[in-house]
Amino acid sequence: MMKTLVIMLAGLLLLYLAPGGLCQGCAAPRTHLQLQIDVSYTVVDGMNHSFNDSILLTVPQDSSFFDVMAVAQEKDCRRFRFTYTLYVWGAYITSVQGLHEDSNQHTYWQLLSNDIPLTLGAGCYTVSDREKLEARFSTY
Repeated sequence: MMKTLVIMLAGLLLLYLAPGGLCQGCAAPRTHLQLQIDVSYTVVDGMNHSFNDSILLTVPQDSSFFDVMAVAQEKDCRRFRFTYTLYVWGAYITSVQGLHEDSNQHTYWQLLSNDIPLTLGAGCYTVSDREKLEARFSTY
């Protein structure tokens, strides 16, 4: 029983740490000759209406939503800074511009593509050329 548990945990750890594994989202490893795509990324406080900031970005073709968030943060840390908690299933966005999700208040960061809520997490959703991405502070 203990040996099976150790083997299972070791396998999960390898999956988690492998390039393109769970800690990097679901995308394949990057190559140096990848095509670039353009996306727009917006962060919106949909509750208090305290900010609504957008940026146009050029990212590698197979980038995830999380990758786009990281590039935006590199370009403008004041407007696009974010925090996340890493779980086995992927990254969960916990704050943007210092505005934190709160389970007691039933608030969270909703991820959208072309105004449609995503069914995948930030690390598993692969963006497309000219896509309009949004992280919106919302309630459930």
